[in-house]
Amino acid sequence: MGLFTMARVPEMEVMEDESEVEAYSSAAAQSYLESIDKSFVDHVARLIGEGTPGRALDLGCGPGQITIMMARRWPDMRFVGLDAAASMLEQARKDAAAAGVECDWEVIRVGPEGDGRLPYEDATFDLVTCNSVMHHLADPLQALNEMARICKPNGAVLIRDLMRPPAPLYELHCRVFGRHYGGEMLRLYRASVKAAYTAEEMQEMLDASKLGDGRSRVFKRGRTHLGIERAPSLASNGLTIWRLR
Repeated sequence: MGLFTMARVPEMEVMEDESEVEAYSSAAAQSYLESIDKSFVDHVARLIGEGTPGRALDLGCGPGQITIMMARRWPDMRFVGLDAAASMLEQARKDAAAAGVECDWEVIRVGPEGDGRLPYEDATFDLVTCNSVMHHLADPLQALNEMARICKPNGAVLIRDLMRPPAPLYELHCRVFGRHYGGEMLRLYRASVKAAYTAEEMQEMLDASKLGDGRSRVFKRGRTHLGIERAPSLASNGLTIWRLR
């Protein structure tokens, strides 16, 4: 660990306390967080294009705002929203009904309470997405391997999460990028930043996983997010690519 590296502080795996659900869903209505969610959906579009049919899984979908956005943008694709918190999915069902879109919502626990295997056959999905979930997982490498298993060989994968800053910049980072939040949402944001990974750590996980087959790569989005993408082809998508080796 470098001199200025901030030690990672893991965050709890399942968010299902009512105050957390309310904080997250109320913040999701704000234009700032909606714009972040939209940027995720736009990233998916750069990977798979528009009008794509098939079947998609949104892993750790929470209250479902990104799943719903994707279902509206790709009406010919069937979306499954998967989360460990039943209370989050209850909110997702309500919001999907209000938005007039159909999605399948399924509860699953992956980790100490289960065997870590997702309840799908190999090569089930044309698209697998996962937003702001990796820092919650007790075994993120297992999750990467499962995403590789259930995605079709020519399918697309998009995993995005927050990025942990160097220790001296943590307070400034939270003040600048957490300025739109308050109360419980700000507390959750600060905890998530501490639990997030660095680009180097994300690259190490990718290299050790079954997604590390040469088709996937780590990307950085600005100063706040990073993740892993696998497109059907390696055409340039305009993002800054972070390859460590």
